[in-house]
Amino acid sequence: MCAMDLRFSLPETTEGNLTETRPAELKRWLTNLPVLNTAETSQMLFKALSALNRSEVDDNLRGKLLDLYRQPIKSVCTESQKLYIGLPLPLPEKNKLVVARARQFQSEMGYGYKRIVLHATRKAKLGNSDKEELAFAIQRAIYYLTQVLAKSFELYAPSPEGTWHEIHQLYRYAEIEGLTETPVVDELNGTLPKSSVGHVYKQALLLDFCDPYHLPARMLEKIRRYLDRWASEAKLSMALASLRPDCQFLINLATDRAGVANIESQPITTEAQYRLLTTVDLARVMHQQLSTLQVGSSPDPEGLEKDFFVNQGQEMLMRLITSWGVNPKRYFNRNTTHGAQLNVATGIDAINFFVHGAIEFACSTTEVGPQPRRTQISGTLETAHGSRVKWQNVQWDLVDESAGGFALRKANAQLEQVRVGDLIATHAPQQHAPWSISVVRWVRSAGPGDIEFGAQRLAPSADAIAILPAATENGEFKMALLLPEVKALRQATTLITPRGMFAPGRQLILDNGYRTHQIRATKLINVTGSFEQFQFARDT
Repeated sequence: MCAMDLRFSLPETTEGNLTETRPAELKRWLTNLPVLNTAETSQMLFKALSALNRSEVDDNLRGKLLDLYRQPIKSVCTESQKLYIGLPLPLPEKNKLVVARARQFQSEMGYGYKRIVLHATRKAKLGNSDKEELAFAIQRAIYYLTQVLAKSFELYAPSPEGTWHEIHQLYRYAEIEGLTETPVVDELNGTLPKSSVGHVYKQALLLDFCDPYHLPARMLEKIRRYLDRWASEAKLSMALASLRPDCQFLINLATDRAGVANIESQPITTEAQYRLLTTVDLARVMHQQLSTLQVGSSPDPEGLEKDFFVNQGQEMLMRLITSWGVNPKRYFNRNTTHGAQLNVATGIDAINFFVHGAIEFACSTTEVGPQPRRTQISGTLETAHGSRVKWQNVQWDLVDESAGGFALRKANAQLEQVRVGDLIATHAPQQHAPWSISVVRWVRSAGPGDIEFGAQRLAPSADAIAILPAATENGEFKMALLLPEVKALRQATTLITPRGMFAPGRQLILDNGYRTHQIRATKLINVTGSFEQFQFARDT
């Protein structure tokens, strides 16, 4: 493969860039950075790294210098995540700058390794040491291009044009040189003794195929960590003459996208640029781990943190099985709408208020059996200063809708904030229909202050209720929602409560405003960062 076959975005090299090129001195300088001042450290690191990427340096030396930057840059970017991960969109301008710098760091690291790869294509023949250096550089370049994608996903913003095209080129070049499985030491993985080009390429593909714009940013970070260990369970192969209806993704190395998830309708081809990613073995591992969690045990983390599956492990696996093991299809066609709007209320407390006729929900006075003393509902409309909070609902423009969901957009949304996993209630203005309940599944921010999000319908209506664990002494009721049975979706009556309410078989007290009932939680249906949805049975 000649140099013109690899088309990378790279900065021009110029003379006069002041940068430290002695590994020992650079290591000393990095060690003495003001780690307690993240902003200053970030600025100093970025300036030095940018200078290196614009200087003419021997490739072997460049690789050593770049590797010294890896851990400090990871530390700075991890610390900066506190300023944007999990925050609703749109972000304040200061926080946006932090995200932009984090993504620039990944791009700059990628520049350095891509330059090493590009220089390798100009050699007439690669010796063994050349190939080892090339495998190292390709592995690192794909790693950092994947980080660029990840930072875009964290912000729910489009990834830079050409990113996937470069990732595919790098992998194809490694294939040609027989380097896809060459072991490469990667200290930033920490779960496996060694990584490889094939491993990080699968990580990039699986990250894209997990439907990242539909995930909370913290969940996405957890999935990236999961892939450090388990990406190798997916298998890459040349295109076959027959395709599976699930657990398989079609990849075209000539395009600027990861690939296609639903491939039954794709033309069968064995052309050279096509690859198949098969996730059967990975799905089997995930099912085993999920089954272990569902019986109350914790799967062996096998190199990950001991408590990796404790926090959000079940939710993560349920999502990944859907994304990587089922290849979900769209069951309803979307219809584009023009000029329509919906009122939107966000969060259990606000929705409880509006579905109750814009009246604060009050518990009943009927006691059924021995119960803990309960004199108030937590999260009522009282502020710390005794003033009333008026729950708001805001108008959004309806982009399109189907029986299963809809998309909404708002320009210059400075006060309206939304995040993946939010529970919302929608209502058409000037109509008397009940508030319908949905969950935000994806969010995009196309420009400053502009937000678009997609929501999945959960129920056409809801009743305001309050809920309390039966074993809680002197506890406070939490506001919750009762969703009716939806026969068309084969969905039984369910509860929506704040996080932490569900446990299999847990006894709960449900108050509907008229009387209380003792119920038992039976099956978890849905869980996000803001709520749980589960089925229940009434105790007789």
